[in-house]
Amino acid sequence: MIKKILIAVAVLIIAVFLFHNLRSLSFTNGCPAGYSGSPNDNANCSTNCHNSNVENKVDTGWIKSNINKTGYVGGSTYTFTTTATGINTSKKFGFEISPQFADGKLAGKLIVTNANETKLVGNGKYITQISGGVDGTSSKTWTFDWIAPAKGSGKLTFYGAYLIGGNKEISVTSFLNVNEAQ
Repeated sequence: MIKKILIAVAVLIIAVFLFHNLRSLSFTNGCPAGYSGSPNDNANCSTNCHNSNVENKVDTGWIKSNINKTGYVGGSTYTFTTTATGINTSKKFGFEISPQFADGKLAGKLIVTNANETKLVGNGKYITQISGGVDGTSSKTWTFDWIAPAKGSGKLTFYGAYLIGGNKEISVTSFLNVNEAQ
């Protein structure tokens, strides 16, 4: 009898552990459109998609590109790298990025360069991870390309939202302001 009780308790503990870890990245096959952290998106990852045990942070430097410091040249293609950094026990990661003008409209065109890890959502306004792109050890990096908007489009911002799974999920928003070359 004691053996059956111990087995039942062990199964229950394993089930609770698995449920918690599966919940830590609710949308492993991509974040729904509109969760990039942009003030125009009106959506919050930590309250809309994930459990209430989320620590929210704002950090710069998570979105990087090969755009010259003088700014983008209209119609040119640039490569972006974004890295979600957790702690040494972090194993699951997610993100969504959107290049937007101040009014929230899509700026330029996002290009998927690794279809095994990323996809476009929201009619191409957002890029996000898919289930093949969530695993990492303490951090996860994704890359994509972007075609700059036409000459004369002006300043824009890349908004990014990230989720780092774990016992306490961490939600991070980041941004990269980009000027147009003169």
